[in-house]
Amino acid sequence: MIVRRFRELIHNHGTGVSLTALLLSATLMLVFQSSPTRGGFGELGLSIVGIVQQSTAWVAGGVSSTIGSVSELGNLRSDYEALLEQLLEYEATQQDLVELRQELDSLRELIGFSQQLETRNIPARVIGKDPGNFFSTISINKGRRDGMRVDLPVIAVQDNGEGLVGRIAHVGSTSSIVRPIFDSASFVAARLQSSRHEGLVSGGGIGNNVLLMRYVPEGTRGEIGYGDVVVTSGMSEIFPAGIRIGRVRSISSQPYETSLELELGAVVDFSRLEYVLVIVPSDGGSLEMNSQIGNSYQ
Repeated sequence: MIVRRFRELIHNHGTGVSLTALLLSATLMLVFQSSPTRGGFGELGLSIVGIVQQSTAWVAGGVSSTIGSVSELGNLRSDYEALLEQLLEYEATQQDLVELRQELDSLRELIGFSQQLETRNIPARVIGKDPGNFFSTISINKGRRDGMRVDLPVIAVQDNGEGLVGRIAHVGSTSSIVRPIFDSASFVAARLQSSRHEGLVSGGGIGNNVLLMRYVPEGTRGEIGYGDVVVTSGMSEIFPAGIRIGRVRSISSQPYETSLELELGAVVDFSRLEYVLVIVPSDGGSLEMNSQIGNSYQ
């Protein structure tokens, strides 16, 4: 029984037992050193004790060094995370400054154009768009209490020029819905700015960013070029004359048709639309725009 327990002790704690036995042997040798019969046992005991002490010191030093390294690594990681957080905050601040500068430029451009209009206009911010159907609806932050009403024309200023956005379709107390010119139910009396030939512009339908100008006389094909600007003609009760709508991208006709169909690219980039101007006519008056404005913004 005793032998078995001793073997289990050796098996489970072999290293500790070995060191203990070694220290015990060295101690006995040191004891023998003080006796007349010590022989070489004293020196051997001192050697063993020295080796054990050195080993213990080396192990302790290694553990201490490892703990120090782990602690230093933790400090470095903390410093790294702190610097990374500062960098992210700095980048966010820089991005905010860039966006603020761009917004200020847009507002400055809008205000400058608004002041040149002879007709009363109300600046508004775009607060909602439906990009899934190519901006089938656009919401603005002006409503009935701000003077909004159905069918008021809406324009935007981009890249130093004005462009037609659409018209007010629904009015709430504090916000309104704009029907964009891409809507297939939207019709705008228009003319080619250079040749002065007239037609009717409509949207290509929800989800389609195409504008179509129809009823342009077939015989005018030679007078129309790609990139020609199309503007509102003023021949309707909604849109004043001279607002840019788009540029000619393609010209087509059917054999049985007596008119051309022009595909237009909108002047306004609806994906960048942030602010608009709602044109408000004078009481009982018609909508008129200063003809000098169109020339200065082309």
